[in-house]
Amino acid sequence: MEEKYYDFERPISEIRYNFKSISQEKEVSKRVIFTTSDYQNFYNLALVDVFDDGSISDISETRNKDMIMVLATVIKIIEEFLDKYPDVFLIFQGSDKRRQRLYRLIISREMPNIEKKFIVLGGFENSQPEHFRLNQEYDYFIISKIR
Repeated sequence: MEEKYYDFERPISEIRYNFKSISQEKEVSKRVIFTTSDYQNFYNLALVDVFDDGSISDISETRNKDMIMVLATVIKIIEEFLDKYPDVFLIFQGSDKRRQRLYRLIISREMPNIEKKFIVLGGFENSQPEHFRLNQEYDYFIISKIR
């Protein structure tokens, strides 16, 4: 059809990346989910286990002795996602205090590599996020690509 048409958008409400956590004892299906938020260009990031019945959980404990490899995979997925969508911001937090602490420690440890490509912010409820500071506890994290 050669007629005029209106501009349109293709909304992206959820993007999934699947992988497996593999050990000698078991294989666990994992998924990183990016979902749109109420704020334009902000996506929520979640790491979940996927069970045989299709249900998911962000509080289950895999205990597959491959935490570093799982987190390295998540970081690669974040890189790929932000390369594909360079104008978005990812917001995430741990589903409990232990996971939140783990995320803070990983970001702190990897900051020399992370800050070459990304901006990382930390935030507290009811306040503006700030540039991530090592060893500072935060309620949530925001990561975006350096432009």
